[in-house]
Amino acid sequence: TMHVLHQGRSKYTLIVPNPAGPPAVTYATMGADASAGEARQLFVGSNVWKMSQIPEDDVVFAKNNGVEERVGCLITEVVSPGFVWEDHEWMTMKDLEDVFEGVEGGKEKMKEFVKYIRPE
Repeated sequence: TMHVLHQGRSKYTLIVPNPAGPPAVTYATMGADASAGEARQLFVGSNVWKMSQIPEDDVVFAKNNGVEERVGCLITEVVSPGFVWEDHEWMTMKDLEDVFEGVEGGKEKMKEFVKYIRPE
């Protein structure tokens, strides 16, 4: 899926499971400031758990300046042939445990993501 930015900023967390070892966890910020490493487009492949949120510094700035209603992000997700909505899943606690199973320090690393797990 290609993510295309229209307005605002969003921080993505991407988790790629690895049955032979620890998952690859990467972060990317979609935004207009290329000099800060932000991207206007982001490709997220198959079998990747993803999460996005408004960057904390954007939220703090908006609250401190009384413009909470102006903080946000608008993106388009462009899917390619073969995409099927029925394959979409929300990560469960079991999924997260499976991703970090057998990984040294996995239980500790999981704590970063637990708050984003959809309750069952």
